[in-house]
Amino acid sequence: MTKHNNTTSRAARSLMISVFLLSCLIVSSNCQVELSQTTNASTKMPVADEDLSHLKVVSGGDKMSLEDFDQYLGSYIGDEREFALVLDFDGTLAELTSHPNLSAMTPEMKETLENIANSGRVFVTIISGRDVHGVKEKVGIKNIVYSGNHGLEVLYPDGRRHNQGISKELSDNFGKMVEQLTNELAHDGAWVENKKVSLTFHIRQVDPKLVPQMEARAAQIIESYGYRANKAHAAIEGKPPIHWNKGLAAELILKSNFDRNWETRKVIFAGDDTTDEDVMIVIKGFGRSFRVSNDANVQTNADFRIPSVKSVFYMLKWIEQKVCA
Repeated sequence: MTKHNNTTSRAARSLMISVFLLSCLIVSSNCQVELSQTTNASTKMPVADEDLSHLKVVSGGDKMSLEDFDQYLGSYIGDEREFALVLDFDGTLAELTSHPNLSAMTPEMKETLENIANSGRVFVTIISGRDVHGVKEKVGIKNIVYSGNHGLEVLYPDGRRHNQGISKELSDNFGKMVEQLTNELAHDGAWVENKKVSLTFHIRQVDPKLVPQMEARAAQIIESYGYRANKAHAAIEGKPPIHWNKGLAAELILKSNFDRNWETRKVIFAGDDTTDEDVMIVIKGFGRSFRVSNDANVQTNADFRIPSVKSVFYMLKWIEQKVCA
């Protein structure tokens, strides 16, 4: 009986050691695949031929490569040589900085994006929270559709424009709102960015102790003028209270290029902010979307999460090789 117990004990210890070694190998892996829907903020399920609703790819740091995107996009794009690429700017193509004026793409990022845009095979759109002329100036590439103010403004390469209309009362209130915010709250590192149609109250450089009070007061002022106050990355945004967002802008732009067949096209999207989630919802089921975030617990409708702007660069390099080879 004792001999049997010793044998059983040794077998149990061997099993425990094997499990421990296996767990160490899993933890040390550079790429972890989560088979759960706990980070998916949407109940809308994909209807594409390949169901990815259960899959979130969590990359280990910046240790990504072109080969990673063979997994993420290879089977989706297949032999397709013409498709759409929709991108955010700040936090996606360019690193977030202490001031928007300091933000810029790396030369390598710009060259790669320009090669894609000039290939004639990829319909490229950039939808930003910046005003449309501001994002166009930052990117500086022809043959791209630019959309600013979270989709309220659209500028096509041929000069055509789309401006989502707002009421005269809201337009008249806008200047007063900017003035009050500036006079009352533009201090201690806070400042107001006037984007003509909307505004951003920036608090990235404000002492964290002052932030809650400033956020609350900014939202109060914005809403008192009939605008909607939304929280963003170290900022409060004041937007017209109309049913319009980046997702609807993406739909408008894709329809204008592909007409009624727009939902049959391959569409790739990447964005880093909550405002980008609307695009992810619009293309769910027929597109492929990436949330740029190093937070493994971020709530997202994206198909995949990638950790950084550098990861976006690898994605663009993969696309460049696909269409420019």
